[in-house]
Amino acid sequence: MTILIKNILLVDGTNKPAIKTDVLIKRDRIAAIGYFPTYKVDKIIDGMGAYLTPGFIDINTNSDLYLNLFSNPSQKEYLMQGVTTIIGGQSGISLAPLLYGSLDLNKFWADVKKLNVNWHTVKEFVKNIKCKKFGVNFGTLVGYSTVREALIGNEFRDLTQKELDVFDHIVDRAIKEGVFGVSLDLNFPLTSLATYKEIKSIAEIIEKNKSLFSIKLRNASDSTVYLKEIKEKYLSSVEEIVNLSKETGVRTQINNFSCLTGFEKDYKKSLDLISDSLATADICFNLHPYDISVLPIFYFLPVWAQRGNFSEILNNLKSKELVAKIKKDLPLLKADDIKIFQAPQHEYLVGKSLKDFCVNRELSVKDGLLELMQMTKLRAELTYKNLSLKTLKVALQHERSIVSSSFSGFFMRHPSNVISQYRQTFDKLFELVFKEKVIPLELAIKKITGMPAKQLGIKDRGIIKVGNFADLVILRESSGIEVVIVNGKVVIENNEFKNNLSGEILTHALSKK
Repeated sequence: MTILIKNILLVDGTNKPAIKTDVLIKRDRIAAIGYFPTYKVDKIIDGMGAYLTPGFIDINTNSDLYLNLFSNPSQKEYLMQGVTTIIGGQSGISLAPLLYGSLDLNKFWADVKKLNVNWHTVKEFVKNIKCKKFGVNFGTLVGYSTVREALIGNEFRDLTQKELDVFDHIVDRAIKEGVFGVSLDLNFPLTSLATYKEIKSIAEIIEKNKSLFSIKLRNASDSTVYLKEIKEKYLSSVEEIVNLSKETGVRTQINNFSCLTGFEKDYKKSLDLISDSLATADICFNLHPYDISVLPIFYFLPVWAQRGNFSEILNNLKSKELVAKIKKDLPLLKADDIKIFQAPQHEYLVGKSLKDFCVNRELSVKDGLLELMQMTKLRAELTYKNLSLKTLKVALQHERSIVSSSFSGFFMRHPSNVISQYRQTFDKLFELVFKEKVIPLELAIKKITGMPAKQLGIKDRGIIKVGNFADLVILRESSGIEVVIVNGKVVIENNEFKNNLSGEILTHALSKK
């Protein structure tokens, strides 16, 4: 099929000024850019002065973590915002490789019984999901915790040299079979004690394969609720990643690098630290434009109480001695700032604040939080208002910032109003662009197209140029997203979903050799 998109202002994803032109699409590729008044095509789309941009690449999504990728394969909620590619395998947890075919770590976020796992390696995983149809393009990282847990279970110790050699081999093979790099959450209990030596060893393998190392900072994640414990360690956590990138040369992304309320000064210092390091370190960071975090309820437990598998943590909540110790170590929380976002089998609780929950049951905040954990068997999701929107606007202007959702399609279509004002990540970005003039449109588009493509090593998407795949978006300042094209097929037109599932499974360049 041939499509001619005419009368548009082309914003190509490189931060160049917009130009007025037409774009010709043949099958799944951009065939030409210019003017074609007599060219016969199957379909003409008249942009009437709207902007044409590359399809957005959301470099930090959780649709695979929640298995929403399979229950909601259209990922319509992303498409309606102009997202044509999502990257999973975040926060140290991925669907592959699975040494023993188990999704144990995903149990905290999803009912893993609903997914038939018939793969172990990345190659087998890619082959399996290529048989399925998705609305968006999907690529993944390797989850550091997924591999580590398969190697040594829930043991909190250093890896032996032999285990580290095996780890290195698994990562090397996974990249060659199609993943775009490795993700590591240094706040996740299983990997919070990982040594610098261990991390550096994996970083060297990632760098050798010219792929991406995505890391949530130690003691400094946007999901951290124990602020007093990390205050003195914040800048050193950033320095650790800067040094890692300098020493190994690995392309590094600081994941979910939003500013915690109360950390504004240190956050701005960390932005300067990143800027000062760019001559010798390849570092970027992603953030999302809201002032809340969406957290699994078990993240509110003290770190020592999070250690163990799903069943072990639940059993800890039945022990009077351990519960007493947990209560003692729980932080002081503003119950009004915490709302119930998801509560399986207790949906009537969704939208209520933790304060409402506690008052209705005549419980203290700490007792109420533990009661909610037990009621929902640790499967509840809470929103926590703990991020600084004002500082976000500063970070958006940084040359190495990328905008991502850090959500799943499930969150975006959530029926309650708990998160309605925050769920539309890219709509919010354009509000900051067009209404508040925080950054120019061309730069905003680069941060959600060309930059993430470059970090991932995707060479044929993210920029509008001849020969690249036709992942495209038509948007207008007054009305937002109007048309979305994925691999040459129109999937959104006149703000309506056409039910076309034309996404592809994306793999790292090494897997194609």
